Amino acid sequence: MLWEWSLLPLTAEWGREGLQIGGCSVPDLVRAYGTPLYLYDAVTLRTQVQTLEELLREHYPGEGLITYAAKAYFSPALARRLVALGLGVDVVSLGEFRLALRAGFPPTHIHLHGNNKTLEEIALALEMGIQAIVVDSLDELEWIETIAQERGQVARIWLRITPGIATHTHPHIQTAHAQSKFGLYVETGDAALAIHKARHSPWLDLRGLHTHLGSQIHDTEPYQRAIEALFALAEQTDYLPEEFSPGGGWGVRYQPEDPPDNPLPWVRAISESVTAACKRRHWPLPRLVIEPGRWLVARAGVAIYQVGAQKRAADGRHIIAVDGGMADNPRVALYGARYVALPLGYESYEGDLLPSRVVGRFCESGDVLIEEIDLPPLQRGDLLVIPVAGAYHLSMASNYNLAPRPAALWLEDGRAELLQPREDPLASLWWGDEP
Repeated sequence: MLWEWSLLPLTAEWGREGLQIGGCSVPDLVRAYGTPLYLYDAVTLRTQVQTLEELLREHYPGEGLITYAAKAYFSPALARRLVALGLGVDVVSLGEFRLALRAGFPPTHIHLHGNNKTLEEIALALEMGIQAIVVDSLDELEWIETIAQERGQVARIWLRITPGIATHTHPHIQTAHAQSKFGLYVETGDAALAIHKARHSPWLDLRGLHTHLGSQIHDTEPYQRAIEALFALAEQTDYLPEEFSPGGGWGVRYQPEDPPDNPLPWVRAISESVTAACKRRHWPLPRLVIEPGRWLVARAGVAIYQVGAQKRAADGRHIIAVDGGMADNPRVALYGARYVALPLGYESYEGDLLPSRVVGRFCESGDVLIEEIDLPPLQRGDLLVIPVAGAYHLSMASNYNLAPRPAALWLEDGRAELLQPREDPLASLWWGDEP
């Protein structure tokens, strides 16, 4: 099947001029903005947010909060729209932090992550009184305490706990196993010691516990185990958390055969696990904070590329080069990510398909977007649509080969608004003292 509609944004449909998303003609947008081009559908993103909000209300009897993981994709124009949707935000750098504040996120809905935070980040967190600095190590705990004392301000914190759980996902996106670079290990005793130190410091206000298992997880069992491990740790240390976060990481579909990405099992499992853990201990329910990023924006986004040079390899595969690649989407090179490509103009094609390989234009053998796919005989100038491109593409994009980062558009009610313009990579270069 050349077209898999279930991977496209919710508003995708055929119009008189071909594919439309958000009421906008994709070919018209390409003519106006060029390629590579990223398109974000407003309806899909809002629907994802509303789905999680409804599930939290239905399954968790306490207070809940959805915070967006900014690292998935963040720009000023998108951030302002997320504020309007009432989301919190999870930031991991000074840049994300400052953008979140300028976009209008309430400080009480911001939490600061990272395994090696800077002095500037911690100082800004104290100054703004954010929801929590998420402490990642004993070393960092002591450092934050020192900074807070020097400034005469109490630091509101969470502790990131590493329960030693390995999930069934790519090794590079596992974050809670026993050798992870993230968090305070339960196994070594660091987690229990951190709780003790934080509770006995006049400069630290320990509000809650946090864990994050990784990304692209389709099984609820690791979440249930992690929640039980963290509540057992809290009981062991005689600590009753006011806030609790099992992180995010619920998987999305990139190919038709991928597991379902319905979040109901995830939200229900974490809600029931937290509720049961508190009930057994006769504890009040904490505020439950979840941190989706990819799940909210991935399907909302598509990438549009233009076909360029083609050739036939010795193994018979047809090599199709497009005008983007690893500079705007490094996920294939980093994680072995797998995508589909939907060729515009071939919706009714019934002829023979060619075993093909879609590659980028950058000077790396690893610059491959799709290793194996059957496609029609394409022509130079044809457009390929890559669905589920809204997360960890533009946020991880680079200027490799001095390529400009692509433009991104917000599509809603037949209107297209810039989320980010196409970049001029030379504009930020230092040219020295040339005349």
